[in-house]
Order: sequence, then structure tokens, then C-alpha cells
Amino acid sequence: MSDRASQPAERRDDGRHALRLAAELRTRMERWLDRHRVASTPVISPYVDRAGEPKVLIRLDAHAALAMIVEFEEQQRHPATPGDRAARQVRIWPPEHQAPGA
Repeated sequence: MSDRASQPAERRDDGRHALRLAAELRTRMERWLDRHRVASTPVISPYVDRAGEPKVLIRLDAHAALAMIVEFEEQQRHPATPGDRAARQVRIWPPEHQAPGA
């Protein structure tokens, strides 16, 4: 018999949330890497921690990690203006097409 049937519905929802979060993060990271011409495939592993919180683990090769570090440093050197930040104040999670309960 499957362990899944004995799990509370909330725990299964947390697992689905972790899966959606990992899928969305993978998609966005792959787009970012492609735009920056970094030939790498990130490994995004979803899980639910002991407290029931959806989490993801990210595994990158050195080339992708260094490209991201350079980008973070560039963003620190050229911080966004208040107008830029307001324009980026968008709903990120959950994606519109995957609203809770979907």
C-alpha cells in the first residue's frame, strides 16, 4: 500500500507546491542561462522540509554559478531606481496559470 494515501492532504499540497516552485524556477533559470549564453542545465530538486515548508535544492556547474555571481555583482554596482523596483513589483508566486488549488 502506498505511503501517499496515509499522508494528510496538507502535506500532499506542500509537495505539489514544491514541485510547481521547482518547475517555475527551472524554467526561469534556463531562460536566464540561455539569454546569457551559458551552456548549462541547472538541477532543481523539490522537497518538503520537516516543518512542512516547500523547498528546492539548486545544483549548478561552476560556469553557471560564476555567471550568476557576476550578474549579482553587476546588479549591486548598478542598483535599480525606485521606478525600476516599482515596475518589478509583480506577483511572482504562484504563477497565474497555477494558482493555489489548481
